[in-house]
Amino acid sequence: MNNQKELLNAAGYEEQFLQSKELKIRQCVYISRDTQETISNIVRMVGQRGLTIGAYIDTVLQQHIQEHKDEINELYYKNLDKVIP
Repeated sequence: MNNQKELLNAAGYEEQFLQSKELKIRQCVYISRDTQETISNIVRMVGQRGLTIGAYIDTVLQQHIQEHKDEINELYYKNLDKVIP
């Protein structure tokens, strides 16, 4: 049962995060070498053909922002009060 659940979780992760996509407008960001090496290994070993490090990072960050949008918005509005005392 656990193996089947793990396979379903892996398939869902692959479908959500490991599909190639084109980034039309790109921006440079800096990450640690360790993080870059880890992401590079993920993309190379388990990503779909054509998946790039940038596309993987973009997808992961979009998901993170969606999952935490309420907390991010709360912090944003909380900090607005601090800008103009």
